[in-house]
Amino acid sequence: MNRRGLLTLAITAGSLLVLGLVVVLWPVRGMYWQTAGRPGEDIRVVIPQGASTDTIGRLLAQQGVIGSTTFFRLYLALSGRGRSLQAGDYLFSSGLTIPQVVSELSAGDGAYNTVIVTIPEGFTVRQIAQLLAKDKVCSEQAFMHEATHGMFSQYPFWKFIATHNKYIRDRLEGYLFPNTYYFLRNESPVAVIDKILSETSSVLTPVMRTIKKEHLTLPEVMTVASMIEKEAKLASDRPLIASVIYNRLHLHPPMKLQIDSTTDYALGGITVLTDADLQSMNPYNTYTHAGLPPGPIANPGWASIEAAIHPAHTDYYYYVAKGNGSGGSYFAVTYAQQLANIARRESNLAKRASVAHSPTASLH
Repeated sequence: MNRRGLLTLAITAGSLLVLGLVVVLWPVRGMYWQTAGRPGEDIRVVIPQGASTDTIGRLLAQQGVIGSTTFFRLYLALSGRGRSLQAGDYLFSSGLTIPQVVSELSAGDGAYNTVIVTIPEGFTVRQIAQLLAKDKVCSEQAFMHEATHGMFSQYPFWKFIATHNKYIRDRLEGYLFPNTYYFLRNESPVAVIDKILSETSSVLTPVMRTIKKEHLTLPEVMTVASMIEKEAKLASDRPLIASVIYNRLHLHPPMKLQIDSTTDYALGGITVLTDADLQSMNPYNTYTHAGLPPGPIANPGWASIEAAIHPAHTDYYYYVAKGNGSGGSYFAVTYAQQLANIARRESNLAKRASVAHSPTASLH
C-alpha cells in the first residue's frame, strides 16, 4: 500500500473514532448536561398514581421540564432508578438536568420543597403574610417588606395602586387574588408576590374595559369589592350590598356608608365593636368619614369583584344581618324599614339564644 493509501486509511480510522466518540458522548450530554425550561420559571407537574415511566417522561417533556423523553428513558435504564419514581404534585425549577429531575421524583413531593397554599377570600395582606410564614414559604417580615417597598410595574394595573395615598395601610391590599398557589419553601417574597399578582392580572385585565365603561376606576371597584367580601355571607346578597354602597355614594351629599368591617379593619381586627370604636377618626372608619375608605380592606374573590362591577339595581339604602343563622341580610329603602328589620334581627337572635339554652337543644 502506498503512502497516499496509508494516509487515507488513517483519516478514515480517525473519522470513525470521532464519530464513535460522538455516538457515545451524545447521550451522556443529553442526560447530564441538557436542561429545559425558561430561566426563573417554576413548572408544576402532577404525576398520577400508577403512571408508567413512559407516561412520566411524556408529562415532563410536555410541560418543558425535560427536553427529551429518549434521554429520560435511557437514563432510567442505565441508572436502574425507574422503579423509584413516585406519584405526586411537583414544582420543578427550570434548568434541571435529567438526573436532578429523577432525584426529585425519587424523593417524592412530600420530601420536595413544594408548598401548596390556599389564600382564603377576604384575607388581608397581613393575614396572607402570616399564612405564608406558617407554611414556611417566606417570613412574615420579608413578605411585608416586599409588599411595602417592592416594584411590580410589569403589571398594567400597577399604576392604579395608590402608593401616594398616605392613608393607605397596605398598598397591595385588595390586589392579592385569593386562590390556591404552588410555592417553594424559602422562596423569595419577590417571586411569591409576583406569582400572586400574575393571577390577579389574569382576573382583572379582561374586565378593565368594562370597569371604564361603567364609569368606575379600579381602586373604586376593588375597595367596594373588599367591603362586599367582608359583609356578604350569601352569594345572592353580594350584588344587593353593592347596590346599597353605590346608592349611598351617589346621593348629594353622599350618605356615610357606616360599614362595620371598615372600622374593624381600621382597628386591626377585633371581635366586638363598641360605640367608642365607631366614633374613631381613623380614615378607614366609614361612620365618621363620608365616601369610600382610602383603599380596600381585604383581598376579594371574583364573586365580590363581579358584584362591585355589576351591582343590582335597587332603591335600597340599608341592610342588616338577619341573625337567624342563614347568613343572609334584610334590605330596606327607608330608615323606618331598617328599624323594623333590626327588630326582626333581635327577635331572631333571641329565638336562637333560647333554643341554644333549652335542655332539649341537643336533640334538634
